[in-house]
Amino acid sequence: MSRARPAKHVVIIGAGPAGLAAAVCLSERNVPYTLLEQGSLVSSALRQVDPDMVLLSPTSLSLMPDMESPPGDPDYLSFRELVAALERYQQQHRIQVINDARVINVAHTAEGFKVLYRGEDEDEHVLEASHVINATGIISHPQLPPDFKPDECSFRWMHSIKARAQDLAEARRLLVVGGGASAAEVLERWLEVRSKDAHAWLSLRSALVAVPHWILGIDVHYFVWLPEQFPTSLLGWRAGRLHEPMTGLAVQRAIKDGLITKSPAVKSYHGDTVTLKDGERLQPDLVVFSTGFRYASEHLDQLVDHDPDKKPVVKNCESTRTPGLYLLGFRFGRTFASPYLRGIARDAEYVAERIAGEGT
Repeated sequence: MSRARPAKHVVIIGAGPAGLAAAVCLSERNVPYTLLEQGSLVSSALRQVDPDMVLLSPTSLSLMPDMESPPGDPDYLSFRELVAALERYQQQHRIQVINDARVINVAHTAEGFKVLYRGEDEDEHVLEASHVINATGIISHPQLPPDFKPDECSFRWMHSIKARAQDLAEARRLLVVGGGASAAEVLERWLEVRSKDAHAWLSLRSALVAVPHWILGIDVHYFVWLPEQFPTSLLGWRAGRLHEPMTGLAVQRAIKDGLITKSPAVKSYHGDTVTLKDGERLQPDLVVFSTGFRYASEHLDQLVDHDPDKKPVVKNCESTRTPGLYLLGFRFGRTFASPYLRGIARDAEYVAERIAGEGT
């Protein structure tokens, strides 16, 4: 006599864009779920970003599955508008969320999974699940250079996620460390608000790569729609080492005009001085680290394999070690678009379809 397959019940960890999209996609397929959010509101992590910052990708490519367009349908959403849209998304689909729920551990059992979390009451609770979708994202875990020791430095510093227009307007000698999309966002904002006597340095470990935001009047994101569908599993873990280019040429033009100096990597940070690899010594009044983020997966413990860079290994968003455990919003989790809103929307549909189709 065969053993009965346990009923499907999915625990989703994180109520940002990926978690909300997963909830909607599962609900459309009649798969029950429980959605846990560490913060007191949906999209708590996104609320840390400068609300006036505008998304690089157009609104039409930034919506979750079955998400209504925002009022006025702006061409590009600010983070304030994105958070408001996600709040309406929750209301539109009546998504139930357990807030103030911090997941401590996820364990794999013979029947599926057990998710241990601490609630608002500080008591520990356990949920049983047939599947787990980790949608914790990256914003809550900004990374700093490993050789940077704040207690040894006297200059003002912050990670790019904390940078606001007022901070940049006050900077006369700005140093930005890192050359990806967030560095471009910081420097473009600085160019808008800087004083006439201000100067900026951009410290890079590798060559600066930038792509135009517009080609023949069309946003470049529409041109990359097809190639970014390439399955990253064909490249293996090395896909995670690919560098993200800057979108837009404003920084390169400012370098050419002498407003920004392109500089080598940092050798050391000490006191009020930053020493570069070529020996140049800078004394910035503000250092902004555009050095990326880390995907939150420590609560998954031994349920994921790790690559040589200590990042989780997944194939088509699923853990290579533990079937039934999915990571959404993870860089190159399924395609090159996986860490972006447009990719998250497609991956949520894909994962929900996989889960709904099991055992049918």
